[in-house]
Amino acid sequence: MESTVDVRGMQCPTPVTMVANAVSKAKVGSTLTILTDDFICFMMIQRILKILNVEIREAVQIDDKNYRIIVAKNREIT
Repeated sequence: MESTVDVRGMQCPTPVTMVANAVSKAKVGSTLTILTDDFICFMMIQRILKILNVEIREAVQIDDKNYRIIVAKNREIT
């Protein structure tokens, strides 16, 4: 199952919380695409994903203002 978490236009900590909640609710085997336009959020979201032990498949700047993170939830988060 694939889903997108679009947090463009938001400032931390709201996007970090939204991403953590989305990952927690996602089923094992799911792929999530996260979109942000804030570099600080881009970095903080990656940090929380590492803490949650979620596989980051891609973390890139896609244009002058936007960033994309693609993750896979391979196990339940405890």
